[in-house]
Amino acid sequence: MVNKKFIIDEINNSCKLFFAESTFYLAPSKANRFTSTGSNISSAINNYGAIREEVNVLKWFDNFWIYIDIRFQDESTLISISVFQGEIIDMEKHQLFRAEWDDYNDCDAKHPQPHWHITSNQAIEHTFQEIANLDNASDTFLSLLSEEKSKIVDINKIHFAMSGNWINDETEIHPINDEKKIVKWFVGLLSHLKIQLEYAK
Repeated sequence: MVNKKFIIDEINNSCKLFFAESTFYLAPSKANRFTSTGSNISSAINNYGAIREEVNVLKWFDNFWIYIDIRFQDESTLISISVFQGEIIDMEKHQLFRAEWDDYNDCDAKHPQPHWHITSNQAIEHTFQEIANLDNASDTFLSLLSEEKSKIVDINKIHFAMSGNWINDETEIHPINDEKKIVKWFVGLLSHLKIQLEYAK
């Protein structure tokens, strides 16, 4: 069992340097659950599996926002980091992708840990749907949109492996059993994402 206080305290201390436009810390939100908060927050819809949950996202840099959720359930540790994009005046930010590291203590699990979920395609789909509804689009347009969506693999269901250990004949499951490695993963991930998002812009 990991030391949850150590993990939360170390992430709070190590990751605040990545937030120049707002304060950052993980705060308890429910029993054994910690979410990101700070001085500059806005609302967003977090697409988490089949659940669409309204959350408060924290201003990161430029027009990027972040939401972090860490849960300690029984013997399991579940980590989710979502990146959103939107202007400060936007009532709702668009989710781009989510990084997850879930440890269910199951070495035979079918999903790699940690992994990525790509969700940016949903923002485009919702925009088309909103335009269709606003313009009282014909049933033909809505039918065509639905038909085109059915031809494409729903990539946000795919768990894209972040660090599979296949070259060493190991599996793609990395257990959450070392508090210091978890903190280093957070620091490395935020640093990497900031560089890549700045490059993509």
